[in-house]
This record gives sequence, structure tokens and C-alpha cells, in this order.
Amino acid sequence: MQYFEAVRRGEVVAARAQSLLANYTGYAVAAMIVKEGSDGWMPVGEESLVAVVRKDENFCVLVVCDSDGYVKAMSGSLPCRVAESIASKMMKEGFGKYEGRLVLPV
Repeated sequence: MQYFEAVRRGEVVAARAQSLLANYTGYAVAAMIVKEGSDGWMPVGEESLVAVVRKDENFCVLVVCDSDGYVKAMSGSLPCRVAESIASKMMKEGFGKYEGRLVLPV
């Protein structure tokens, strides 16, 4: 797939993830839209898995990623107990939990 086609498709996928996450957190931003695979560039995956990323002792960020750990959307900083509570609710409503290494935007 050509890079620009991957970008176009990835923007749609990331925007959906951003909207989903914002429904739970009130605010979310799109993050990564493409990833490099064995056949070249590809859009981030359609899967929506949840993970909590600790920023510091008190604050965390809730993310939605694909099965390869590419973060498609992320919340703003939340108290960790709030982020964990929201993640738990999302998993009860059908989101999977991601426990691998995340690929975050730099």
C-alpha cells in the first residue's frame, strides 16, 4: 500500500478511536495513523484495545490501541484511579485490554 493511501485510511480509523475514547473521558486526541509492516506502510489496525499509561505518581493517560500496540487515541491526563475506573468500564462494555508494549507518538 502506498504511504498516502495508508495515511488516508489511518486517519479514519484514528478519528473513530478518538471519538470512542472521548465518549468515555470527555476529551481525547487522535495519535498514530500508520505503521510500517512487512509489506510497507499500512493504516493502524481496526481493533480497539484499552491500556492505562502512568505519567507519574498521580496521573495517567488512557489509550486506545490496535493489536500491535499502536496508540490510535489518547485521553488527557487523568487521576490514575479515574483512568483505571474508565478502562474497567470500557472493558465491561466490550473493549479488550492491551498488555503488551505500546507504540506511542513521539
